[in-house]
Amino acid sequence: MERVFEAADQISRLLFEDGLKNMDFSWIFSEGGTVAAVVAGVIALLMVFFGAKCKYVLFALQGLLLGVTAGLAASWYLNLDGWIMIGVCVAAGVLLAAFEAVFRKFGAFVFSFVAIFVSALALAGGRGYIALGIAAAAALLFAILAAVFGDPMIIPVMGIGGGVLGGIVACRYLPFDSTIAFYGVSIALAVLGICIQYALKSSKIAKIERSKAKEIREKKSVESEIEMARNILDSDENE
Repeated sequence: MERVFEAADQISRLLFEDGLKNMDFSWIFSEGGTVAAVVAGVIALLMVFFGAKCKYVLFALQGLLLGVTAGLAASWYLNLDGWIMIGVCVAAGVLLAAFEAVFRKFGAFVFSFVAIFVSALALAGGRGYIALGIAAAAALLFAILAAVFGDPMIIPVMGIGGGVLGGIVACRYLPFDSTIAFYGVSIALAVLGICIQYALKSSKIAKIERSKAKEIREKKSVESEIEMARNILDSDENE
């Protein structure tokens, strides 16, 4: 367990001393290596192509990560360590994951806010109060719309967030450091993912409508047969 405590303490220091103070989170990949990149890549692809279908799983996953981060923040601020730090992180992670998965509008709001905020900061370079203000305003707008309208707004949130995350992962393995490549990969993934998810959503809606139309036709057909049988019986009685 000593290694677990040491790892949690190191992550806490990296996250809050290097990350938030310097707005530099590159250590996530440098420390986590290929495993972190693969996990981030899988999440990015899920968001880009299947975000609307598995949104509640993604909500819960984000809630878990946010809760653990909040637990690490509290531990770092209060100088907690050992089992107390682990307990705080686990409790906060499980609680927030449950809230985002169960309370769906809350989950849509929080997920959208964080995804758009982080994506906007990444696209803007993550520096300066103007970038923070623009990112916060865009995130709040998308979060409110996603909570109110559901999938029609969650789809672009998933596309943008997954596209930017995919761009970050892809550019890490390019043989050259290029901002243009990052923007190109991010935009391409986002547009492709949004188009595919809207097409899948439209297909699902069309299928539901066809099923309802079929049920209505069958119901009308049964009603017509019943009416015809009733007319035949009435005519027999009159004779």
